Amino acid sequence: MINQNDMLKMLMENDKRLSQTEVKEVPPLYLPWSQRVLNPFPLASSGQSWGDLGQPWAVNVLAFYVTVFVATTNNGTNFWTLNVVANPSATTIASVSTSAIAANTGVRLSDTTITQPAASDTWIELQATATLAPGAIYIFPALALLRTGN
Repeated sequence: MINQNDMLKMLMENDKRLSQTEVKEVPPLYLPWSQRVLNPFPLASSGQSWGDLGQPWAVNVLAFYVTVFVATTNNGTNFWTLNVVANPSATTIASVSTSAIAANTGVRLSDTTITQPAASDTWIELQATATLAPGAIYIFPALALLRTGN
């Protein structure tokens, strides 16, 4: 039989335990962009948007990783620049370039130096910019996000 003091002590311990907040590690989320060839527009055009993805909640961007394959021509003169842009502020939050890689080779590039999007930014897109005349580019991107709001 439990006496009143023991029962009161148990209730107070349960109340204390329930009032505490548990902190857990939250794994990053990844944007579900899919692969496609980016060459349906003139090679010298710039700021071509691809992979628009609306964000229903505030996020911190942890890293941008991308595997690219540039067919035929890619060098320090003819290359692609890939910018991750947060909108509507139009802020470039991450960027990589193919200028240092060889053509016809799949390479993983990353930018872990991220400018965080503004709280008012509601979508993130990938922009591909051709410098001079690089070959067609295949892009397999991953953007690691940490959800911070509702």
